Amino acid sequence: MKKLFMMAIVAMAAFTTSCEQVFIPGKIEDKPNVEFYEESIVVAAEGGEIVIPVMSTGVDNVTISLENGDSWEVAENGDLLPKESWISIVKVINEYDDATRALAQWNSGISIVVEPNTTNSERKAWISVQSFTVNDTIVITQSAGSEHEAN
Repeated sequence: MKKLFMMAIVAMAAFTTSCEQVFIPGKIEDKPNVEFYEESIVVAAEGGEIVIPVMSTGVDNVTISLENGDSWEVAENGDLLPKESWISIVKVINEYDDATRALAQWNSGISIVVEPNTTNSERKAWISVQSFTVNDTIVITQSAGSEHEAN
C-alpha cells in the first residue's frame, strides 16, 4: 500500500511540473516565456500608433488596465459608465521562427493606438501579455497635453 501511495505522489509531482515545462523528444526542455523588451514606454501627448516589441512562446492574451479615473465616468444618478478608452489594441503581430526549442519563440509586437492627450496631466495604462501560464506587464505613460489643444 505504501508503494502505491508513493507512486501516486510521484505521478502527481510529474503531472504538476509538466504544466510548467514542456519536453518533446529531440527538442530542448523548455518553459513558457513572455517578456517585454522594456519596462515602460513614454508616448508624446500627440499620441499615434506604435508597436511594442515582446519576446514570447506565443501571445495568448493581451489586456489593458487604466488608472481608475480613466476607466469610468459618473452619470447624474450616480451610475458608473465605462469611458471610451484613450488607448486600444490594434493587433498582435506574430513572426514565427521555427527553432530547435520545444516551445517556439516569437519576436512579436503589440500594435496600439494612443489618442491625443488634450488634458494638462499625464495618464498611464498597463498592458499585460500572457503566454501559457506566465505574463509580463509594461507601463505606458502619455505626456500631458494642454487644455487649449482641444479647441
